[in-house]
Amino acid sequence: MGHAPLPDSGFLQDWAARLRQAAERPVVGILLRGSHARRAATAHSDVDLDVLVGGAPYAARRAYLAESAGQVTHVSVAARDVRSWVHRLGEPADWAFGLPVTAPARLLWADPHWRPRIDLPVLCQPAEPPRLEELIATLGKAAAARVANDRLGVRLAVADLARLCPSVLRPANPSVRVHSRRAAFAAALELPVAPPGYRADMLLCLGLRPGATGQLWAAAVRLVAGTLPLVRPYAEEIAEAAGADLAAALVDGRLDRYVAQLARPAGPRPQPRRERSPVPAPRAGELATVPVPDPPVTGVPSDPNEAVTPARPSRLDPAIAAMLRRSPDGLVAAVVRAHDSGEVLMVAWMDDEALHRTLTTGRATYWSRSRREYWVKGATSGHHQYVRSVALDCDGDALLVSVDQVGAACHTGHRTCFFTELPVTTPEALP
Repeated sequence: MGHAPLPDSGFLQDWAARLRQAAERPVVGILLRGSHARRAATAHSDVDLDVLVGGAPYAARRAYLAESAGQVTHVSVAARDVRSWVHRLGEPADWAFGLPVTAPARLLWADPHWRPRIDLPVLCQPAEPPRLEELIATLGKAAAARVANDRLGVRLAVADLARLCPSVLRPANPSVRVHSRRAAFAAALELPVAPPGYRADMLLCLGLRPGATGQLWAAAVRLVAGTLPLVRPYAEEIAEAAGADLAAALVDGRLDRYVAQLARPAGPRPQPRRERSPVPAPRAGELATVPVPDPPVTGVPSDPNEAVTPARPSRLDPAIAAMLRRSPDGLVAAVVRAHDSGEVLMVAWMDDEALHRTLTTGRATYWSRSRREYWVKGATSGHHQYVRSVALDCDGDALLVSVDQVGAACHTGHRTCFFTELPVTTPEALP
């Protein structure tokens, strides 16, 4: 369908004058918003107007059907006192999935005193803070509804959960701004750093794909369980919104254990066993997203007499783990190159869990030998690495990681760590 032209100036000015006359309070400005302001309207698009008035806090909505040249147009009017309208520009938009907003606007008329403050070519609103606490609480509501066999309650809760998820994932993703609810929805579905199966699970939870209640519940668990490791490097930002204890729980694993607890199958609680296998057999009906109590340890040498540092627990696919040939401390060298140019950027180390996180999050994750901890490239510097591919060499002792590099790869600020040229002496040809 083709775009409709912007309503002509006569139509808009006529409505501006009409609204000023009909207003219950002194009007200080009238703005055109929405698809017509973006020049993206169709023949069926509403005309969205903001009428700003003086006086005490006030808000009202009116709707009109205006007929001009045989065409009936829906005119939607939002009236608000100008001070609260300006204040709202500093708050997140409730329709934007937690993302920041930049929406075009067009001033139709303004009082000279207020014109400098409201004559804005775009209306900008900030992103929501990461709503991790609400995300966890909503999963708890879905779990309670599931135990009560309240199918409608499960569907309502997981839909709310899906709307919260993009705000929690936002710190781990490149910045994006949206101008409409449709654009916000599209951006929320296409976040590059997201749990495996994220788009399909979002559509399922939002009710845009058919699914049984059990499928929706499993999708909600996958969304939350997959989001936690991705946002763990941003615990400080989360602490500002949700408090220090929840941020600490994100880092120390309590949140993961709580999600696993919620994800256990509904029904009588199993009696504790005296002994437990390191890798327990799955119980009937158990969700695949529930971590086993004792994760499998990969990278352990087959020779028990070999003096090595014990490997760390990992969720790496055992088939991939079997192909790795590790150093005595359980590590594999990772050569990092730019995906577009092939330029070698840096060399770091990965153990099995770092490789698992790299493969499943799309963010380059390494093991620091000096700090004895995992680190996500760019988590503190902002110089992120978005993984495009990972290849294993023929001996299994080195990885080739192709990335989209944001900023410098080297901690010194250089694009690549290999900026120091060494002299090379070429021997003369033998007789």
